[in-house]
Amino acid sequence: MLISENSDEEGWRDRAIYDGRWRGAPVSLLYREDLGGFLTICNLARLLGVEENADVLRDIEIKLKAEDAISGGEGKILKVTQVKRAPRNLGVYHPLIPLELSPFRFRALVPLEAASECVDRAIAAWREEFGRVWDRLPLRVGLVTFHRTTPLQAVIEMARNLEADLEGIKPAGEVWQVLDREIRDGVAAISFKREDGEVELGTFPIALPDGRLDVFYPYVAVEGDQVRLPHDFQHPEGQLYRHVKDLQHGDRVRIYPSRIATVFLDSTARRFELPRIRYLSDWIRMREVWQLVQRLAPSETAIHMVWNALLSRWEEWRLSGEPEMVQAKGAWRKLARALLQAHLNVRGASLEALVEAACNGLLFWALEWHISTLKQRTGRGET
Repeated sequence: MLISENSDEEGWRDRAIYDGRWRGAPVSLLYREDLGGFLTICNLARLLGVEENADVLRDIEIKLKAEDAISGGEGKILKVTQVKRAPRNLGVYHPLIPLELSPFRFRALVPLEAASECVDRAIAAWREEFGRVWDRLPLRVGLVTFHRTTPLQAVIEMARNLEADLEGIKPAGEVWQVLDREIRDGVAAISFKREDGEVELGTFPIALPDGRLDVFYPYVAVEGDQVRLPHDFQHPEGQLYRHVKDLQHGDRVRIYPSRIATVFLDSTARRFELPRIRYLSDWIRMREVWQLVQRLAPSETAIHMVWNALLSRWEEWRLSGEPEMVQAKGAWRKLARALLQAHLNVRGASLEALVEAACNGLLFWALEWHISTLKQRTGRGET
């Protein structure tokens, strides 16, 4: 809370929002006549340095203008003489603002820096609650990030379009092939080959709390019409279901995959563009790629250099159509390995993991999301 000695004499309007700039960053304040000062309604973390606290705002001057003032009007100078914590619950920051809550849909506004962690928590909770039926009760996540000045109506429209796109993609599901199965400690780990050729690991809890086999939930829809195993059963309409512990290599299983899409609404016109929709498991892998880059990259300059080099070559190949050729894919892998090794100075398994991420697009997604959208830094100095 910011207080000026002559706040009562300046003619500030009660409960009006005033905007200004400090250190080149936007500042929003709410004047409360009953409190005799201004409440900060912007994220102070974007204004203060790492080692600073709110006390640095004392004795500063900010030119403020009412949010509803006519464009071009004169503002007023606020000279801060005192900084203190807002009383009662006004001093508690609630970053999560639910917009809609139902068994089928949850919409919320969160600070940009918390968006990734919110998705991580949602995925963890979904896995814990729906681990036995993840193949048929998918989680669909849409992330719309935007500038502070973006009209809220454009954001809501983008969110609605994104929900429709997530719901509309392959409503009949996909057919995945079982590659391997392992059962340990009451959990069945199944390796699937997805329709895009990538391998995905699915885990199904198959034991009840008392240790007995769960014969109620962990079933999957398989292709075929012959009941062959003790726990197989057939739906009256003909669909065959098999317990996951009985799956074998080569079984073809119908899956309703969980999906995710991320959109940066840097322009309101983007709400009319088709977003790229990915598998939800790719989000987890993308986050792991970013953590690997953070740990291994010698500097932020090195990250930008390898990113620009890979991206420029990829755009050239994409426009020429060569990425569809087997020879071009092999050449791209060699190029990615050489550039990553040269700029990031990585070797061994870490290098191979980054090369694979450069080939399947997760490296580009990781860098774009964390650097371009979230404006995150690696924490390493320049070399």
